[in-house]
This record gives sequence, structure tokens and C-alpha cells, in this order.
Amino acid sequence: MTEFTTSLTKITHQALIDLVRYWQQLDPAPTVPNRQQFNPIDIPHCLRHIILFDVGVGRPRYFIRLAGSSVNPVYQKPVTGEYLENVLSEEDRPAIIAQYDYSVTYQRPTYMAGTVSVPSGRKLNYERVVLPLTTNGDMTDKLLVGINFSDVKQHLIDRPAFKL
Repeated sequence: MTEFTTSLTKITHQALIDLVRYWQQLDPAPTVPNRQQFNPIDIPHCLRHIILFDVGVGRPRYFIRLAGSSVNPVYQKPVTGEYLENVLSEEDRPAIIAQYDYSVTYQRPTYMAGTVSVPSGRKLNYERVVLPLTTNGDMTDKLLVGINFSDVKQHLIDRPAFKL
């Protein structure tokens, strides 16, 4: 696993590039875009790669409000309604949570690419961008995350068993 960065220039997957461009065009209110500005209809080709998180107050916890169709098969179950720390392996948890914490604390997007352990026991290559959002115009209380697992065959993701 690598360290996260605030530079978004290394993103390679087109859906993640498009998601960042879309987020950047939203009007910051005053520092990050308001969640109500995010309209999934504007970026339908990105939806399968999106995870929307609620950020808990105090020591942030990350509740998965919605997960796209390319995410659930990787974890072999629907992850909507779970807390992030409960779906991550113990070995991957610290670095990934650090990325999310940074985006929340500093209200800045972050990017990370590397490998992650999944329930099947495999290590998958991924790239992830974490984009902060707000509902109250002040603090980051939502995260819009784009993730692409590059080792997962598309036909496995599109199996009807994983359509939610």
C-alpha cells in the first residue's frame, strides 16, 4: 500500500478522472461543495465506482450510505449500511482511515493507489479518490469516494447476483 496524496494528477481510470472534474465544478460552500449539489444523473458512467459516506461527529467514523455496483462484489456482500472499519482488513485499515481522516480534517481531496486485501484472501490493485462534501456549509460531514479495482473482471461485477 502507498501513502495518500493531495495531488490528483496520477489518477488513471477515466471514471475517477471524470468524477474529480465533476466535483471540482461544483460551487464550494464556502470551502467544499454542498452535498445537495451532487446529482448522480450528471455522471451516470461513474456511479458504479462511487461510495457515499456519512461522517460521524467527534472521532470520525465512516458509515457507508451507498456503494456502487463495482464495490459490493469485491467484498462479497453489500457494504451499504456498514462502517468502513468493518469492511477493511486489519492490515489495510490504518492507512485507509488516515486518508479519509485527512480529507475530513483539512477539507481537501486525496488520492491513493495500491493494493488492498479482500475477504476472498486476494490482494487487489486499486486507485481511490476521496472528495469532501458538506451539508451545513461549514464542516465535511459527507465523503464522495471514487474507487476502481483494476484486477476485477467486469463480467463478474455485472453478474445479476450483485445488482442491488
